[in-house]
Amino acid sequence: MSRRALCAASLGAVAALSACSWSTAGAESGEELTFAAIPAEQNADPVVDYANVIKLIEKNTGRKVKFVRSTDYNAVIEGTVSGKIDIAEFGPLSYVLARNNGAKITPIASTVTEGRPPTYLSYAVVKAGSPIKDLAGLKGKKVCFVDPGSTSGYLFPAAALLGAGIDPKTGVSPVMAGGHDNSVTSVTGGTCDAGFAYDQMVDKLLVDKGKIKQGDVEVVWKSEPIPNSPIAISDALPADIKTKLADTFVKDANKDRMVALGICADAGASKVTSDGEVWGFGAVNDATFDPIRKVCAATKHDKCSEA
Repeated sequence: MSRRALCAASLGAVAALSACSWSTAGAESGEELTFAAIPAEQNADPVVDYANVIKLIEKNTGRKVKFVRSTDYNAVIEGTVSGKIDIAEFGPLSYVLARNNGAKITPIASTVTEGRPPTYLSYAVVKAGSPIKDLAGLKGKKVCFVDPGSTSGYLFPAAALLGAGIDPKTGVSPVMAGGHDNSVTSVTGGTCDAGFAYDQMVDKLLVDKGKIKQGDVEVVWKSEPIPNSPIAISDALPADIKTKLADTFVKDANKDRMVALGICADAGASKVTSDGEVWGFGAVNDATFDPIRKVCAATKHDKCSEA
């Protein structure tokens, strides 16, 4: 069997882990590690998306990984606050919210796209030909956000709307689309007059998947750079496991290394996260996400306050 076929087979094997509960975290059992991720796309299969990283974690720690599906951002936040999740991929805001609400977690890495800075942008998009040309044009319109816990799909857009004199709750008719993909396709489908999503979802991912065509939407606003999404781990894990997890993400969980380790035949067959453009991970610490806290303070977003 070819390595590409083995890679595909491993995805199917890990998919069997999806029928799991939130009952036990690795810090308690000494065996399984529970992994969860916020949903970037509503119709994606995260168990398949993270299969290669799960294989690396199991190889490097000697523990089985239980991937828990999550339908919204809050479920991942609550899972880390309650100590039922050992490893989580957050958005920058959802990480800050988890910490603010008492989660005992530490960020160890954030996503990296080759050839790009360790940041991304939020876009406001409208349907091609729309009379809306800037944020001021959103006043009174039906606007798609992603989730109240989304950085690029809510927090930074809310701050920008406030800066334009528009209350994000009352100055527009807000719709929570649930995923960055849904926010954009709700615009092309006519459900929303405008929508917010992260840059690569608009520029590449939806186009590559055939969900939109180049030119279907126009970008009428771009945010300042936002720190990339972090991986955080439970502080309750044993010290040796925490070290192994940090090394796994920073040293091994990238497309080139997965090819070198024989997990996949080539970089094209290597998938790191739900975002196919992600190459791997770089080291971060809590201070990396201070810009998020500053925007929280500026917007007085109700979820940003400590519980």
